[in-house]
Amino acid sequence: MLLRNGPGGARATLQPGHPDYVLPHQSLAPPTSAPVTYSAFCQDHWPVYWRFGCAVACSPNRGGELARAALQEVAARWPTVLGSASAAAAAWDLLSQECAAQRTGPAARLYRVLPRLEADALVLRHKMGLTPHQASCAMGLAAADFELLHGRAVLSLRQ
Repeated sequence: MLLRNGPGGARATLQPGHPDYVLPHQSLAPPTSAPVTYSAFCQDHWPVYWRFGCAVACSPNRGGELARAALQEVAARWPTVLGSASAAAAAWDLLSQECAAQRTGPAARLYRVLPRLEADALVLRHKMGLTPHQASCAMGLAAADFELLHGRAVLSLRQ
């Protein structure tokens, strides 16, 4: 069992099998030489990045590898990422690109018919069950921009 603070600050108890439950071998420990800002970024974003990797690769192990690889790329580009208009958006773009070749199952079909970021929005909201606020934070977008992206994706699928 793992205790952590939920998005609203409330304490949540997670059981094995819950999508946010991360086993010790799946946790992320940034390098000890990493800047504090990067370490904090990793701790904040790891659970969603891991779940996203798992969702698109249909594998917890591969999902963890994808999330780690993306965060290693973020580390290599940290000064640039931190200096961008939105560090979370720059990092999300790296994660999304890292996952591109590993998409399997229903996720792969979704990405064949929609632009990458629109499909990402649908995965976050509908496969992972994130709220619009949580999904917009994960992608580094303003809430209104995320809603527009998500709405465009839904409309595209209906056509």
